[in-house]
Amino acid sequence: MLFTEAHAGSRKPHERDNPPPRVLEDRRILLAIRYIEAHLERPLSLDRLASRAHLSTFHFQRRFREVMGETPSEYIRRTRLDRAAIHLLIYPEPVLSIAFSVGYASHEAFIRAFHRQFGLTPTQYRQFARQASIPTTEQEHRRAQAVQVVSLHDRPLVAMRFYGSYACVAENWQRFAEELQRIGYPLEQAQAIGVITDNPEITPNELVRYDCAVPDLGHPIGRSPLSRLTLPGGRYACLEHDAPYSEVFAAYRALATAWPQRSGERFVPQGGYELYREPPWQGDGSRQWLDIALGLES
Repeated sequence: MLFTEAHAGSRKPHERDNPPPRVLEDRRILLAIRYIEAHLERPLSLDRLASRAHLSTFHFQRRFREVMGETPSEYIRRTRLDRAAIHLLIYPEPVLSIAFSVGYASHEAFIRAFHRQFGLTPTQYRQFARQASIPTTEQEHRRAQAVQVVSLHDRPLVAMRFYGSYACVAENWQRFAEELQRIGYPLEQAQAIGVITDNPEITPNELVRYDCAVPDLGHPIGRSPLSRLTLPGGRYACLEHDAPYSEVFAAYRALATAWPQRSGERFVPQGGYELYREPPWQGDGSRQWLDIALGLES
């Protein structure tokens, strides 16, 4: 089941000029967003981000808002707090520890920002979100027995950023495959890798981020909407999914919620990966065969 609304998300409507684009094609803004998302736990100055985008600070702020529907500061704050909300939902760790992990230097600043976005204090939100989120079922607890822990090496990737509901993932892969063909990438050799960042129970559908990716074979990407990422090496908990994509979040609940209760393991705050066993741009999209991989603490 995919989500029609973020029932554990903000209690306040998001005020923005427009939703982000379905495909992030502006390379200057794409470079800035890649940098933001790789350094959320660190201070992020507008001057540094503008430099990454090869724009003056004034023109960067204006262009970012035109493309994304919100200012760079609003994007940084929203994505930091969405990450904090995931921690509050899943883990019992202290609020102060979560605040530091998402780039806030003080408990007070974090509480103020969190309340502004979610309409609740972090402690209130933790209780609310655990009641509002869909509980794991007995079947999902049984399914968690199939989780395997594997070691993966660093994998350089070529990726394309999409925004929108997970219901659009099949369309995303078709659009991505077209872009790969334009640069001469051999699709017959490609392992598709989906990069998951947001929990749709928390983040509204129109703001959900999804990256379609394949191993980087060194093809020039020029001014295309493609960019380079790295799947970081380390230990991963993996669970197979061989069913319609619309049923994938039952697998995520089994892996991310039921399995840690059995294993005592903790996930690193980097999102997740979908390692496709068959190309998702082939077939009619009614079935997807993939492994969900979530990074584990050392």
